[in-house]
Amino acid sequence: MKSKDLNNLTLNRLHTTDRIFIDSLTISQDSQIDSIYLNDSRWWQNASFALPCLIAVISTVVGLIFGIGEAWGFGLFAFGVTLFMLPIVLVTWRNTATSIILTDKLILSLHRGKILHSLEWVDLTSIEQIEYLGTSRFKLKHGSEGEFMTIDNDVENATELVDRSFELSGLPRQQIST
Repeated sequence: MKSKDLNNLTLNRLHTTDRIFIDSLTISQDSQIDSIYLNDSRWWQNASFALPCLIAVISTVVGLIFGIGEAWGFGLFAFGVTLFMLPIVLVTWRNTATSIILTDKLILSLHRGKILHSLEWVDLTSIEQIEYLGTSRFKLKHGSEGEFMTIDNDVENATELVDRSFELSGLPRQQIST
């Protein structure tokens, strides 16, 4: 591992299982780690869960304090929505990268130490930027069947990650498309 390139603060902020995976990767010496990018968001920060939960708490408290039956009832409804969304948010969270590792040979996305996607630089065909509801994502395309790896904007320094991906893969910069 290039210790001068990897910030100790970044390594200390890694989830424990991601750190264990990275340590095992460096011991094997199969690849030289270039950089690590984190996604500090958590499952409970997902708007599909957080907003109904917040509304439920506020509405229920207002209803109970001021004796407003409609507010209390709406709070119970919002708790129902929150409970309904909880398993959906938890299942989709398991497919969200908690860290992305760039090596001299490949890019890996991890969710708490489990590899979600692995892509060798030689297989990367293009990088596409997608705008969706005001957020920007990048697709690292590979394979002949339209396969891709997604880099969400929740990943810290996502633009820097994409720039570094161009450098490590050798793709010319003009291949980014929107």
